[in-house]
Amino acid sequence: MTYPLSNPEAVAISDALLDSTGAAIIARDFSRFAPAFSLPHFVTTFDAKHLIETVEELETVFVSNCNYYAEMRVTDMVRKCMSADFDGPDTVKAMHITHLMAGNNRVKDPYPGFSVITRTDGVWRVSKSDYAVGRDGSLTQALLRLARNAQTPTNDAN
Repeated sequence: MTYPLSNPEAVAISDALLDSTGAAIIARDFSRFAPAFSLPHFVTTFDAKHLIETVEELETVFVSNCNYYAEMRVTDMVRKCMSADFDGPDTVKAMHITHLMAGNNRVKDPYPGFSVITRTDGVWRVSKSDYAVGRDGSLTQALLRLARNAQTPTNDAN
């Protein structure tokens, strides 16, 4: 079900990205996951925010989530766009709900996510993500680690 203000074409764009990235996460296939995101990519949760600027940072977040889902024995990510609309010809703003499943059992309460999806060179990619998850989630922990690493000075002069 979509909400009345949704545009069916925008919903289809969001659902296609949700399906492809969800399958890539379950398969632990970063090469299928990465092309769905533009860089830089801004991500927020209740307790963290980070501008992901490199493929390596995106992979760090991906691996962290895959490891978390493996620990929780997640076998499926059921994600459905609940509302989406165009904000210009090359931008979709969308909201989806995620259910993490281990077989027929839900392993975490469902949570919403909000995405800004932009079309560049004819390809739709997620450019901004907001997730309603707390500090205990793998995404928040990965973002906090990336932020700490970005603040740690390196001694490249030697």
